[in-house]
Amino acid sequence: YNGPESIEYDFNTGSYFISNSNNGQILELDINNELSIFANNLSNGPHGLEIVNDVLYACSGGRLKGFNLNDGAQILNYNLNGMFLNGITHIENTLFITDFSDRKLYAYEIENETHYEVVSFNKNPNGTYWDEINNRLLVICWGNNAPIYNINYLEGDYNTIINTGLGNLDGIAMDQCGNFFISAWSSNSIHKYNMDFSESELVVPNMSYPADICFNQFDNILAVPNSVNNTIGFFEFNCDNSNIIEGFNSR
Repeated sequence: YNGPESIEYDFNTGSYFISNSNNGQILELDINNELSIFANNLSNGPHGLEIVNDVLYACSGGRLKGFNLNDGAQILNYNLNGMFLNGITHIENTLFITDFSDRKLYAYEIENETHYEVVSFNKNPNGTYWDEINNRLLVICWGNNAPIYNINYLEGDYNTIINTGLGNLDGIAMDQCGNFFISAWSSNSIHKYNMDFSESELVVPNMSYPADICFNQFDNILAVPNSVNNTIGFFEFNCDNSNIIEGFNSR
């Protein structure tokens, strides 16, 4: 790993894909714990990763790139004219992508290969997640007392769910019970929130600038890229409580 920034789980194969933001690579950690280079020579980043059908999408500078999951071939190199595309999620055939530096959220229509600006923010947006249980699009932010936003992507506006009191939020993921996990650089930890964000607790401390996380709902595993010490942490949770069953780092 070299600046691991985002991790994405492929339910079909059991592989994790990791963006190596320092050297323009996407790595694949397969079900046998074998690590290999899936894609190489990305000119910027990459940062956020998202799987839709048989394509792995990657944020790379101001561009959106796509790779065939079966053979790693690049099939998309689309210019969103962004400054620093970072977080990414999807609803059906639409990708939602945060632009960290330009403080915007974009939508990319996969079938039409077109994009548009959804909304602009007064904070730097980072991670984003589509909450299927509550049918809402969430964005978490950088900076002090970082907010979590609920995005009305049809109307092009948003409201603040909570100001967290944490600084520099990076990644957001959800387990199958509707609990949210959020990585924060200010505490170098993972924080867990209940579904309505009324309760929170620190569940994984002593991280190393945890970045864009994912939750493997099939195995109840939270995967955390530690962007500075170049490790990936895997933590198995019970869905209905905060007890870590098992945790380890992969180098």
